[in-house]
Amino acid sequence: MSYDSHSVAASPLIESDTSVKSLLFLLAILAGVATSAQAVINTQLRARLGDPMQAATVSFTVGAILCWLYCLLSRSPLPSLTSLRSVPWWMWTGGAMGALYVWTSIVVTRQIGVAAMLGLLVAGQMLTSLVIEHYGLFHAPLRPASLTRVAGAGLVVFGVCLMAYSTVRKP
Repeated sequence: MSYDSHSVAASPLIESDTSVKSLLFLLAILAGVATSAQAVINTQLRARLGDPMQAATVSFTVGAILCWLYCLLSRSPLPSLTSLRSVPWWMWTGGAMGALYVWTSIVVTRQIGVAAMLGLLVAGQMLTSLVIEHYGLFHAPLRPASLTRVAGAGLVVFGVCLMAYSTVRKP
């Protein structure tokens, strides 16, 4: 599948096929389940290893090995040096953002709990995604921050605040 270098628009098949869209929603929910478990698992790994960055390194190493295995088994061709050189600088920051997420989740989860940490994460994602889509940042498709979308994000953020501030950590 080829993508326009300035667009991440969805496939017309996905936009029109309800069963495909339902499977994608389910996949997103499963990723959310994995993310919740990942935060707790990595926090426990930190307890064993003694350092949050070492735990993040182990987590990323395992993930990188699985990604490489998938690429090898699926026989995906390696990208050419030309295509790697043509990638804008900001596209290389995704891995750093992933490392920030994993390290932060390891440090924060122990203190405030996985539900509060992930709730605050979702609040940050909701607000940032509205800005990204409204302005088309990083070549995202333009989706105006309508009153309905802002209200929906506001409700999510409000719910997260209720949950996060009512969390009492027990020793």
